[in-house]
Formats: sequence, structure tokens, C-alpha cells
Amino acid sequence: MSNQDTQKTQPSLTTTEIMTIILGCEQTLRFVQASPNYQQIEASERFSTSNDLRLGDAVQALMEIHEAILNIEFYSQVEGQTYGFNDSLAT
Repeated sequence: MSNQDTQKTQPSLTTTEIMTIILGCEQTLRFVQASPNYQQIEASERFSTSNDLRLGDAVQALMEIHEAILNIEFYSQVEGQTYGFNDSLAT
């Protein structure tokens, strides 16, 4: 399936929906990260990723993406500009 086909079949998401999904993923990963079973897995000497990543890195990435979206929304409101992903335009 090409990227264009995927775009045609995927629903359009508002900024609020995107933020909700990102925050939900972040909370889910934090829940997994706090699990004693996961902590045991990650502490194993055999636990390895190609870039030495941990679940905390994914949480941090989601937090940074969330912050970037908030910044864009803030500056677009301050400057009175729209970038095509404002909720009022997406609905």
C-alpha cells in the first residue's frame, strides 16, 4: 500500500485528537515502564536495542513532540497565523 493510499483511507485528525493520542501513548508507555515485570526485562543484561534505547526514550520523544505541537499552536495564535492543522480548519 502506498503512502497516498494510506492517506486516502486514514481519517483526518484534529490537533486535539492528535494531542490526545500522543498523551495516551505516553501514559500507556509510562504504565508499562512502571511494571515490575517490564523493569526486570529492561534490567536484563540481554536486553539490547540497536541504538541502546529504553522505554523512557520513547516517553521523552512523545513529550517533546507534544511540546512542539503546543509551541506551534501558541505561536500561531499569537501571530494570528494558521498552518492548516488548526482544529477549526480541520473540522
